[in-house]
Amino acid sequence: MAAAHAAERYRGRKVLVLGLARSGVSAMRLLGAEGAVVSGADENARVEVPSDLAGARVSLGAFGPELLDAVDEIIVSPGIAIDHPLMLEARSRGIALASELELGARFAKARLIGVTGTNGKSTTVTMIGEILRASGLKAIVCGNVGLPFCAVAKDLGPKDVFVLEISSFQLETISVFHPEVAGILNLTPDHLDRYHDVEDYYRFKARIIENCDGRDTFFYNALDRRCAAIAPGFPGKSVPFSSAGPVDGGIFLDGERLVRSRGGTSETLLERSQLGVIGLHNVENALAAVASLTPFDVPAGACRRALSEFRGLPHRMEKVATVRGVAYYNDSKGTNVEAVMMTLKGLDRPAVLILGGHDKGGDFTKLIALLTHVKAIVTIGEAAPLIEEALGSVVPIARAATMQEAVETSARTAQPGELVLLSPACASFDMFRNFEHRGEVFAQCVRELQK
Repeated sequence: MAAAHAAERYRGRKVLVLGLARSGVSAMRLLGAEGAVVSGADENARVEVPSDLAGARVSLGAFGPELLDAVDEIIVSPGIAIDHPLMLEARSRGIALASELELGARFAKARLIGVTGTNGKSTTVTMIGEILRASGLKAIVCGNVGLPFCAVAKDLGPKDVFVLEISSFQLETISVFHPEVAGILNLTPDHLDRYHDVEDYYRFKARIIENCDGRDTFFYNALDRRCAAIAPGFPGKSVPFSSAGPVDGGIFLDGERLVRSRGGTSETLLERSQLGVIGLHNVENALAAVASLTPFDVPAGACRRALSEFRGLPHRMEKVATVRGVAYYNDSKGTNVEAVMMTLKGLDRPAVLILGGHDKGGDFTKLIALLTHVKAIVTIGEAAPLIEEALGSVVPIARAATMQEAVETSARTAQPGELVLLSPACASFDMFRNFEHRGEVFAQCVRELQK
């Protein structure tokens, strides 16, 4: 939908925004600026509504069907599941539903790169943005990465690029969302507390290419059988990436070199040792980032410069401090079992691992084969009993009631030269606002040790 048409569509339209976290608030602001009659609602009765939205009708607390009266359209924040009773009632009334992602796209004039997958999304989209800027293009990284799309949707022109991190939750309520470049990094079980089964989760992830056509590009992990199975049916250009050797017309790791293959020739982008971040998972993120830029013909020098200078993101194997010879790492973004598996593959010394939180239906027994360097586990949160049942016969486990207790227990267990790693394999919502808050509390507890 052209931006001008979107502005015309929403002028005077009665729109309800459900969920008033960052994305919902941004949607309300965008709609209000475009002349919509906008209202908002959140089931959390204690949510803080920004002062600039004081003029809008806002309902806090349990959702009731009266919220839908005289509503033309609903913008659904990612936290509201499509099988929520109010969503089912809205559908029965024929009320149009759209995600905040789709709303932003309706007003955007810039080109769109969309990235989804189970793990690595935030790092990959950030790498893409850095490469684009290194090549002289104007780019904004937004979406599920933290900056809502609606907050910046009107900030770029037709020659610029939005790089969107996209979750399965955001893809639940799209209808015409259409990125010029779409990518799926990997598909492993996640969010089984929200979906009926894992195939349901994979189906929503695949919706990222639902509206693509022959002019578009799909980049995908050639080593992931589910991603690779999607590529043959894509109507446009498919670009594979692989960390296990050459792939035709794609981006791959050849020995210790990151290589781009195109037009029958290959060129080395940089050596693996030149990457600013470590780990095979970050090699794959870098390969994916370059693959996403195939339509942009980005010079190898821009890729090399951006990827060598990139130092990673907070809460992703972020070193907090070394206390009495023990290094403490914050990997709070490891919110599912597969993410923690990738982290454990990179361990080269003994570690005490802090696991737990809100269980998303993950299979913790998958970690057993990767516990070679894990000398002990400290569990926290609702999932603690499940983790203890799955891993208790393999490695010593202690349970902690708080993050402070978890850090103190870990400190007593770890020896100089070893590390303590928060990589929870679970969501954070049982004890914390989000994974960032969890990581910040962990870091503060480590700083308390330093005193």
